[in-house]
Amino acid sequence: MEKIIVDLAERSYPIYIGSNLLSQHALIAELIRGKQVVVVTNETVAPLYLNKLLASLSDFSVISVILSDGEQFKTVASIEVIFDELLKTKQHRDTTLVALGGGVIGDMTGFAAACYQRGVDFIQVPTTLLAQ
Repeated sequence: MEKIIVDLAERSYPIYIGSNLLSQHALIAELIRGKQVVVVTNETVAPLYLNKLLASLSDFSVISVILSDGEQFKTVASIEVIFDELLKTKQHRDTTLVALGGGVIGDMTGFAAACYQRGVDFIQVPTTLLAQ
């Protein structure tokens, strides 16, 4: 595994590159501040990677939001699905949103994280070359 630090002073963050990173519980856990995690993914990626990620998040209270797949679903309606789930499950400021998917999922989850309660933590787990 390789770790690259994006040096932005107090906003610095790591990028991890390697195999089987979803199985490395401690690696993922160190990036999460609170106890609540919301994983946003799509119907194509979920069957491939969601269970492995959920197993690594077993110490946290985790919910999953599974959206439709495709650029045509990059809409306000899809963002509303994320917000509705955040509100319904009473997520807090220390909630971490995890984007498990490609560019569409990453864009929508990042936007939701930036807007929810004036911003919550966000982790991107890219599954496509474009999202990487």
